[in-house]
Amino acid sequence: MEVAGSSDAGLVSRIRSGERSAEDELVQRFSRGVSIIVGQSLADPSSAADAYQETFRLALLKVRAGEVREPERLAGFICGIARSLVIEHFRGAARFKERHEAEPDRQLASPEPSQLDQLLRKERAALARLVLSELPSDRDRKILFRFYLEDDEKDDICADLGITALHFNQVISRARQRYKKIYESMMEGRKK
Repeated sequence: MEVAGSSDAGLVSRIRSGERSAEDELVQRFSRGVSIIVGQSLADPSSAADAYQETFRLALLKVRAGEVREPERLAGFICGIARSLVIEHFRGAARFKERHEAEPDRQLASPEPSQLDQLLRKERAALARLVLSELPSDRDRKILFRFYLEDDEKDDICADLGITALHFNQVISRARQRYKKIYESMMEGRKK
């Protein structure tokens, strides 16, 4: 890095005292060296420009905050920031690559249900139809079928069956209880 007229320690002292021209001098003094460090390491011009800007941003923040322990070694301090940013760029790129590269032998799950899921769904549907057919009341069959399988609106079912919403709740509750009793009976029969 180039060394200009004033000492590094004096430059640090001037920046800490709030002298804006000292900050400009820091950037001018170390610009070439930082450009070489990031330019040789980062092939992408936008990444190199980002690292260059970030080097000076961090350097000025640390100098203002008094974090430079050896002001006479300011050049080494700024080079260290630039190198750290270059290393972090490569680490970040490696992490990104690891996260976003698909494993070649990894199969992506199909959004479609598997053959087993389809078979189980068909069996459950057949069992539900069988239980519905065993219900003694035609009204129970209609109300359960329309509400749960056809997804008809409660108001439409009430209008068709000539019942109120309150009565609907009572009817469907009793129908579910009867359905459950028949279902459990059938399951017990299958276990034997």
